[in-house]
Amino acid sequence: MEGKVEQFLLLAKNAKGLALVDLVTRATAEPGLFTFGEILSLPAVQQLQDDQRVAANDLLELFAYGTWEDYRASPAGKYPVLSEAQAHKLKLLSVVSAADGVRTLAYDDLLRRLELPSVRALEDLLIADCLYGGLLRGKLDQLNKCLLVEGAFCRDVRPDQVSEVAGALGEWLDAANSVLGGIEERIDWTLSATTAADKARGEAQQALETERKSIRTTIEMQALGGGSSDMFMDDQEGFSLPDLGEGQDARPGPTAGRHTKRRR
Repeated sequence: MEGKVEQFLLLAKNAKGLALVDLVTRATAEPGLFTFGEILSLPAVQQLQDDQRVAANDLLELFAYGTWEDYRASPAGKYPVLSEAQAHKLKLLSVVSAADGVRTLAYDDLLRRLELPSVRALEDLLIADCLYGGLLRGKLDQLNKCLLVEGAFCRDVRPDQVSEVAGALGEWLDAANSVLGGIEERIDWTLSATTAADKARGEAQQALETERKSIRTTIEMQALGGGSSDMFMDDQEGFSLPDLGEGQDARPGPTAGRHTKRRR
C-alpha cells in the first residue's frame, strides 16, 4: 500500500492541470490504495485552477474521510459519477469507518449503509475484500447476522481532528508508560527475590556441608574410641595388655616340667 502511495506522489510532482485531475481519478480507483491524505496535501493539487482544484479536492476528501452515505447524500454535481471501481472502494472504506470503535456490526445496518442487494453480496465483500484484504480483523457470525470486529485499518485523519487524535495517543502513551513502570518494578522485585533466594540457598548448602563434616568427624572419633576399648579390656573382661606377659609366664608348660626334680 505504501508503495502505491509513493508511486502516485512521484507522478503528481510532474503533473499539472487536467493531467493531475486525471491522476487523482486514477488514484481513487486504484486497487489496494486506501490513503489519500498525502496526495491531498501536495502543493501541485492546491495550485490547480479553481474549478479543477475544487473537483480534485472534493474527490480526494471523499475518499480520504467520507463514506458511501456521504456520496449519496451530496448535492448533485458535487462529485463526479463514480466508476464501478471507485464505488466499490468507497464502500470498503465505509465499512472501515463503521467498524471504528465498535465490536459488532449488524448485517442489516451494513446493507442499508452500502445499499447492497443481499446478504450474500455483503458477506462476499466482507470476506474477500475487507478481511482477506487486510482492512479488517474479525469474523462473521452468520447465526446472529453480524460482523465481530477485532481491529480495523486506520483511515486518514481530518486536519481538525489531529489534536483530538494526538490527545488520545498521549493518553495511550501515558497508560503504556504506567504499565511499563509496573513491569519494571516487578522485574526489579523478581531480581531481588532471586538474589536473596540464591544467597539463602548458598548459606543453607554451606551449613549442610559443615554439618556433614561435623557428623563425619564424630563418627570417626567414635570408631577410633571403640577400637581402643576392645584392645585395653579391664579385669572384669579378662586381661589387659600389660598383664599379658605375666599370664604367659604363669602358665605351666613342658619347660617347667623338665626343670622339676622328682623326689625319691
